[in-house]
Amino acid sequence: MSNSDLLWAAWNMHLAASPGRRQQLNSEVLRGSVARDWPSLLEPLTSELHPGWEQAAREELDRARRQGAAVLTPEDESYPQLLRAASDPPWLLYVWGELRPEDVLAIAVVGSRRATQHGLQVARGLGRGLAESGFTIVSGLARGIDAAGHEGALEGGGRTIAVLGSGLDRLYPVEHRRLAEAIAVSGAVVTEFPCGTAPLKRHFPERNRLIASLSWATVVVEAARGSGSLITADLAADEGRAVYAVPGPLDEPNAEGTNGLLRAGALVCRGPTDVVEDLAPQLVEAASSIAARRAAARLTTGGEPRTAPLLPGFGADAGEVARLTPEQREVLSRIPKTRGIGIEKLGEACRLAPGQLLAVLLELELSGLVRQLPGRRFTSAACKI
Repeated sequence: MSNSDLLWAAWNMHLAASPGRRQQLNSEVLRGSVARDWPSLLEPLTSELHPGWEQAAREELDRARRQGAAVLTPEDESYPQLLRAASDPPWLLYVWGELRPEDVLAIAVVGSRRATQHGLQVARGLGRGLAESGFTIVSGLARGIDAAGHEGALEGGGRTIAVLGSGLDRLYPVEHRRLAEAIAVSGAVVTEFPCGTAPLKRHFPERNRLIASLSWATVVVEAARGSGSLITADLAADEGRAVYAVPGPLDEPNAEGTNGLLRAGALVCRGPTDVVEDLAPQLVEAASSIAARRAAARLTTGGEPRTAPLLPGFGADAGEVARLTPEQREVLSRIPKTRGIGIEKLGEACRLAPGQLLAVLLELELSGLVRQLPGRRFTSAACKI
C-alpha cells in the first residue's frame, strides 16, 4: 500500500465523525485541484490527525482487504466519476464486488422502509425495467422499497449498487445478508464508513448523499412526510441531478412525500419508460460536452486533460479500436462515416436496449471514434474496424 493510500485512509477515519469538516475541506482544499496535487495539499494538514495515524491507517486497509473489499480513493482511475463530480465526494470508498465503467448510467430507486404492497411492486418493476434497459440501480439495502429495487435489478439480469450507512462488516439490516451477497456478485456493496462502524441514525443522511451522487437521477417510489428518501431527493436536486416521484393516492400516508415532491416540481415517474426517454437526451448531450472538453484540452495542452475521463479505461484516439467490446464494435459498424444516423434507428439496427446503447455511444464518443450531429444523430470517425 502506498503512502498516499495511507493518508486517504487516515483522513477518512478522522472525518467519519466530522462530515462538516469533510465538506469544508472538499470545498476549500480539493475542489478544482487535480489528482496529482491532492497528496501535497493534504500533507500540511496532517497535524489534525492523531500521532499514530499511519499505523492505524495500515491496520484499517488490512481489515478491509480481509473483508474482501477493494479500497478506492479519488486518485484512483476507477473511482466513480459521478462521485468525483459531486460537491462532497467521499475520501475513501470500500467496495465489495466490482464497480464498472457502465455504472455511470445509474438510477437511484429509493423509498419507504414500511412500503405498501403496491409500492414494492412498483419498485421491483422499476428496478427490473431500468436494469433491462442497461441502467445500474443504486439504493440503500434498506427494508421496503430499497430492497425491492435491488431485487428487481437482479431479476432483470442487470447491475445494482447498495450503499451502506455502516462498515462493510456491519451489514444492516442483518436479514439482507443474502441480498447483499447477490448484489456483490453482479454489482457492488459500497460504503465510505470504516470497518466496525455501526449503523447509527446519523450515518444515513451521509449514506443518502452517496446514493444521490452516484446516480444520474433519483426515483422516489413511496415516502411519508419526513422520510429519509426526501433527503435523498433534496441532495440529488442540489447536485443538479433529476428527481422523479411516483404519484400515489391522496389518502395514502406513504404518498404524502412523493405527491409533495411532484407539487414542488419533481418529474412524474409512471414506469421505467418515463426515465429512459427523459434521460436519453441528457446522456447524449453529456457525452458531447465531455468529448468537446477533452478535444479542447488536447489542443491547448498538447495532451490529455489532467482531470480523469468520465469513463475510465477508454482513451481519446482511434488507437483504442482494438480494445472495443463486441457491442461497441457492432454499434460503430452501424454508424455511417459520411452521414448521420438517428439514435432510434441505430438502436433498432443494433438490437440494444436504450440504456445499453447510450452507454456504448458515450464510450465511443469519449474515445474520439464517434461524434454527435444536431438532432441526436451520430456519425463515425474515418477509421477501420
